[in-house]
Amino acid sequence: MLALLPEVEGGGGEPSDRTRADLGRLLAAAGGYRVLASDGTHLRWLDHVRYERHADHPDEVVVRSRRLLARRRRVFPFRAVAEVRRGERTVVLCGTRPK
Repeated sequence: MLALLPEVEGGGGEPSDRTRADLGRLLAAAGGYRVLASDGTHLRWLDHVRYERHADHPDEVVVRSRRLLARRRRVFPFRAVAEVRRGERTVVLCGTRPK
């Protein structure tokens, strides 16, 4: 299943409330998924999502590396999530560059 954040009519570019809620639901069950940059580069792994201000979608997405002793985590805002691919067990982030 592929979940995208489509643009709202009128060219505002903001996803609808329902689309955000659907994407939030998919992310809540996506712990351990691979996290990819928009160009397909593997970045890290989804550790968890954080809910602070919104009930229908997370505020932040926390990713981690899988190195033996490394416990590095990076936090991305929810708006950076472009799609969740359940069949491939991946989350795609837009506007990210590998480091």
